[in-house]
Amino acid sequence: MDEPTDDAFGWSTRAPVQLLLLFFVILAGVVLFPPVMIFGPLGFAFVFAALVFGAVRWQRWSERLFGTGLPIPGWFVAAILSSLGLFALLAYTERYTTEATPFVFLVAFCLPWVVSLTAGGRLRRLANTRVRLSLWLAIVLSALVLTAGFVFGWSVPTPYEMAVFAGFVVIAFIVVVVFPLTIVQMRGREESDHTLDDDDAPLVSVLVPAYNESNYVGDCLDSILASDYPTDRLEVIVIDDGSTDGTYAEASAYRNDRVSVFHRSNGGKHAALNFGLSCSRGDVVVAVDADSILAPSALRTAVAQLQSDPRLGAVAGTVVVDNADGIVGSVQALEYVLGINTLRRAFSYLGTVMVIPGCLGVFRREALSEVGGYDPDTVTEDFDLTVRLLKAGWRVELSEALVYTEAPFSLTDLLNQRLRWTRGNIQTLLKHRDVFSDPAYGFLHRFAFPLSALSILFVPFASIVVTTMILVAILNGAFLGVALVAAYFLFVLLFVAAMALDLSDGDWRLLAYAPLHLVGYRQFLDVVVIRTALMLLRGTNNQWESVTRERQQSSEALAGSQRPSDD
Repeated sequence: MDEPTDDAFGWSTRAPVQLLLLFFVILAGVVLFPPVMIFGPLGFAFVFAALVFGAVRWQRWSERLFGTGLPIPGWFVAAILSSLGLFALLAYTERYTTEATPFVFLVAFCLPWVVSLTAGGRLRRLANTRVRLSLWLAIVLSALVLTAGFVFGWSVPTPYEMAVFAGFVVIAFIVVVVFPLTIVQMRGREESDHTLDDDDAPLVSVLVPAYNESNYVGDCLDSILASDYPTDRLEVIVIDDGSTDGTYAEASAYRNDRVSVFHRSNGGKHAALNFGLSCSRGDVVVAVDADSILAPSALRTAVAQLQSDPRLGAVAGTVVVDNADGIVGSVQALEYVLGINTLRRAFSYLGTVMVIPGCLGVFRREALSEVGGYDPDTVTEDFDLTVRLLKAGWRVELSEALVYTEAPFSLTDLLNQRLRWTRGNIQTLLKHRDVFSDPAYGFLHRFAFPLSALSILFVPFASIVVTTMILVAILNGAFLGVALVAAYFLFVLLFVAAMALDLSDGDWRLLAYAPLHLVGYRQFLDVVVIRTALMLLRGTNNQWESVTRERQQSSEALAGSQRPSDD
């Protein structure tokens, strides 16, 4: 397994030039779109970036300004929602006119009072109840509305125009906010000197929960035991959570004074991790999936970073897809480079990495104890735990510690994995919905949590609308125009993907799969969200699900071929 190279760490010196070139690529869109469609979203992104970087630079001032909420009566909130609904209804029925605007506001502001006075009781109390609206949220939403009004000339846009506007907002956000945050984070990593002397190394407990991980758990343990972390400061605890294959026997072969192996009835991953936590002794707790492989320096790198800052509650490993073969594996490998690891670097600068991956998460025991370990409330216990750590005031950052994992290699297994992820993500957003309205949660409230919600919920449904509009435009004979617009956005995506690959020192052959993130894979993820929403409406359970593993399938096929025939 390859370690990070100096070339990858030098990305922050090359990135400003790359970013400037990307700006020129985006500005070339004036050939296809009105200039205001490009400059409007860029202006909004610059305002947002100024707010974020200003909040980091003048943190005390920012907390005073944005750390409180505006007291808003319930009837006013209902009036705003009613007005938006009426505007949408008029636009949908193509009956909206400028003269109708005063009438819409009049009806919207009177309707909540009429309903509350007529119904009385609880509705009347809700109308008079004051809710605290985040000043940060109000400023950002106001800036976005003003930008949209400026771009569309304060007229109702068509769905296609809204789709293009949303696309430019996403691009502007990546270029003006995400990449600059990533550059600053990388420069901080280069300038920091997180070293760990053997004499100062804390006791580390590595927890390996396993459920039907035969042919994998052994390789995982080999990588942990081959770590350059001091052996006398390392304990490994394997928790076989009711596996029905040879996982327990395979792990038991490694049992010694440093490796403990436990077998328990199946209770789910969260229960297995909590059991392992209760058996561990280390001041630092590391959670590693049984199908993952650690780089030799991963533990030392991650623990050194955790020890360098007492505000850190946990650090997340950098995940690399180890089986980037074929279309399914390669598309996921590019997704990790482009969407997951790059965004985590931006969040890391703010100390708000949203998900500590199950592949490799390194925790301060004090932080885990404070939040009560893993909860059974969601099927994405890693996302839920990370949010609870952030809400408790701990920082969570990304580490350069590399961990290699096997991604699903078939569409069926990928579908099952993403259904579970999406279901758990929605459960976590609903569980911690108070973050949206509580300014006390800092950057989690202002930046990380809303962006996660947008990417999980809004983007898929917006993508469905965009796809529908594109199909309608093609059927109406606008194929050439659609092709030119698609080619433009594809070229921008390729440039962004190239920057992300340069950052991660990734395989440049993955660029060939970038078009699938616009057409094909994007729509696959949209279907996952729709199907997940339907599953949640019907009700579901939180059982530990397992996908088919490539090596397990190969060994089963080999065993089947070696069985004697019945003839």
